[in-house]
Amino acid sequence: MDHIHPRRIRYIHVQSWQDLSPHLRRIVFHSTELADYPFQCTGAHVKLFFPRPGQSKPVLPQLTDRGPVWPDQADKPFSRSYTLRHYNPHQQTISIDFAMHPHQGPAARFAQQVTTGQTLAISAPGGPVPMLKPADRYIMVGDLTALPAIDAMLEDMPATASGDLFLWLPQPADLPTLPRPARLKLHPFFGSLNQIPMIISAVCALPAPAMEHFIWLAGEASLVMPLRQQARDVWQMPLARCYAVPYWHHGENEEHYHALRHAFIDS
Repeated sequence: MDHIHPRRIRYIHVQSWQDLSPHLRRIVFHSTELADYPFQCTGAHVKLFFPRPGQSKPVLPQLTDRGPVWPDQADKPFSRSYTLRHYNPHQQTISIDFAMHPHQGPAARFAQQVTTGQTLAISAPGGPVPMLKPADRYIMVGDLTALPAIDAMLEDMPATASGDLFLWLPQPADLPTLPRPARLKLHPFFGSLNQIPMIISAVCALPAPAMEHFIWLAGEASLVMPLRQQARDVWQMPLARCYAVPYWHHGENEEHYHALRHAFIDS
């Protein structure tokens, strides 16, 4: 693998962590390899690579014209998508916020049992740049897994912006102090999956957005999918003005849901 390739996968090491709320933990990673990380904006998507059982660190791939390739598939690490929350080139650190939940996948176990010095690997950032499209009015909907991206976008949102922000979180203690514009109305919902129909009804009851407005939807699939249909089929929003990504689906692990998520996005 070419170690000077700007978009190479890099090793990163746990430096510190703090609990932002009962269900959100921020972990700070350090690596001298982050000095030339190809950062473009906060809120970008990154892939984190977790070691297989018995490994102290994930095996890195060979970088080819077809993307990263692991010669031995048995060594291919577990990977999960996350939001790049902060990047500091001078301190050579990256911060990632992890949703804390009872699932026992490799990412959840890592976040729950994190210790200083643990080694993961990270991809170069991806996704739209910038994540937040310029608009006078926004409709934003997300759950705990989408909160890091929403928080990052709110930092960049102009003070004159207006709209509606719908957040579905486990409990009131998970609601952060968000630096949002005064005319961006917050609609918080707390609890389990039974909150989803109420959120969908509340969003669909909003006045139809104009073509130059921007809709951002992310989180659990049962929340995102019907709202994308509302935005695209009912409100007739252009594709470029409607971001919709189902980050996860209740009852399915990432390995199984990965292909289904991309099929939804591609459609």
